[in-house]
Formats: sequence, C-alpha cells, structure tokens
Amino acid sequence: MPVVQVAFTTLNLGRTTAWYRDVLGYLPTGEMLGAGGPEAAALMGLPGVSCDMRWLVDSSDFFQLEFFRFREPLSRPGSRRPDDIGWSMLGLRVADLDAVLAGLRRSGARTGPLRGEAPDRRVCTCDPDGVWLELRELGAPTTRAVRDAPVTTAFVRAVVPDLGRSRRFFCGALGLRDTATVLHEPDDELLWEAAPTAAESCVLAAAGDPDGPVVELVQYSSRMPRPWPAGYRISDQGILNVALGSRDVAAYQAVAARATASGYWSHQELQIGTAASRYLVDDQGFSVELLTIPDPGTEREFGFVPRAVPARGT
Repeated sequence: MPVVQVAFTTLNLGRTTAWYRDVLGYLPTGEMLGAGGPEAAALMGLPGVSCDMRWLVDSSDFFQLEFFRFREPLSRPGSRRPDDIGWSMLGLRVADLDAVLAGLRRSGARTGPLRGEAPDRRVCTCDPDGVWLELRELGAPTTRAVRDAPVTTAFVRAVVPDLGRSRRFFCGALGLRDTATVLHEPDDELLWEAAPTAAESCVLAAAGDPDGPVVELVQYSSRMPRPWPAGYRISDQGILNVALGSRDVAAYQAVAARATASGYWSHQELQIGTAASRYLVDDQGFSVELLTIPDPGTEREFGFVPRAVPARGT
C-alpha cells in the first residue's frame, strides 16, 4: 500500500494550515472539530483524546496532509531536526520555487542555503511548528497528478537507530519495496546547515506506485543523532506518523495481518462505515497508520477531495 497521508501535531491549527495553503499551495479539504473519545484514544494508543483536525491535499490522487491540535493530552512543544531520531522531515516538489521563496520571506520563515541549478534547485525551511521541509523544483508532473495544485509531496524522512530493524518493519511487514535510489548524499546535510556526514539509507515505495511519496530511512554511521525525547508521545509537536492506505479492503487486511503476525504492536482498529484504520508501532518507536476507504463517496468526508477545485483536464 502506498503512502496516502502524513500527519502532524500542531500547536496552532489555523496558523499552520493557513501557512501550508498560502505559502506552499496545498488545498483545503475539510475539518473535524471536537473529535475524540475512547475509540480515538484506543486507536492512537493515548490515555484520552480530544482534538481538532484539518486536512489539505496536493496535486496527487488519494493523498493528504492531516493536522491535529490536541486538547487532551496536551501537546508538548518541541521540534526535530532532519538528523534527529524520528519522523524528521517532509520533502515537497513545487511548481514555482521562486514564488515559494518569496512567500517564505513574506511569512518570516527562515531558509537554508539554495543548492543546485535551475530547474533542479533545493532549499530547506521550517513550517510554523518547526517541522523541516525540503523544497525542490517540480519537474514533470507525476502519474498520480489529478488536479492543478502547485505542490506535490515527494518524501517523508525517518532517522532510525537500526536500519536493518526498520527494513524488517517497513519492507517485511508493511510490504514497501526498496527503490535502490539515494535521496541525499553526505554533502546534502548542508541543506539543513549540518556538517557533511556519512549515513546509510534506503528509499522505499509501494509496489506498483513509483510516483507516490516515498519513505527515506536513514541511519547515521559517523555521529550519534539526538534520540526520541524522554516520554515522547505522538501527540507532541511535529510529524506524528505516516499512513499507508488502499481503497481495497482486502489489501488493507492483508498488510494488517502480516504486520501483527510479525509481532508488531497494533492499537485497536477504528471503523467508520466501510472505512477502517489502525495504528501500528514498530520496535523502535515509529508509528504508522494503516487505512482503507473503499467507498469513493466517503473520500470527501475524510478530507481527500479539495473544496471546489476542478480536476486536472476538466
């Protein structure tokens, strides 16, 4: 199953989602206010949940950014660097990098050094919650493009303590495939103003979906990254998790069964109509959601369809 969602915990829902909309070009789809209750708490593995949620989409079919503002439990502030253990950075391709850079300046966001030559320049910045983003010029539209949004989500980065254990989870249990490509060389650490550093990495994608967002797993070999904060919970500020999803219930059930049979912890499944979701946790503390929405009519309800934006080609 491909990556269909990247989820964030934000301390200011309105500010952060407006920034992604106005500066980067993501499209609003909907919100759910006052969500929570025992079912949500059991799904997320938290002692109690009360939160507001908003969703944004890019140019791609069946993909979204999901933002949580937790009232219970209270979110702890903090930010992760791209070289810290955890879900540490989101990679985007933008149609007009110069326009985005101008928007970043107007918003007061700081950017790192611009690397490369047009039409393949890259730069890093942080969103209002301190989440690191790598912005790269778009190039050709992907095969998953279904609407004329000026941004496409390209990758999500996770720095892991043990790459072999992460491969067993993401490839062996969840079914992602190694693309045999490299996203970052040692000198690319300069993008986030760190010293060039050797690391082992792999770039993972769903079988049959080479153009979807990929997962970059990185293990540093020449320095010790900062670990998870003491007492870390997914309700703390930053990237919360990613979701792998399918419109095919059988595919969702097969991945869930394989992951639990492999010994990975699954919180309680949440079912809403024909849709279903469960959160898995691997043996290094990484949360991944599995999601299925088999009824196309409910994709709008779950925030995968933008408000009044025409589909590509119409």
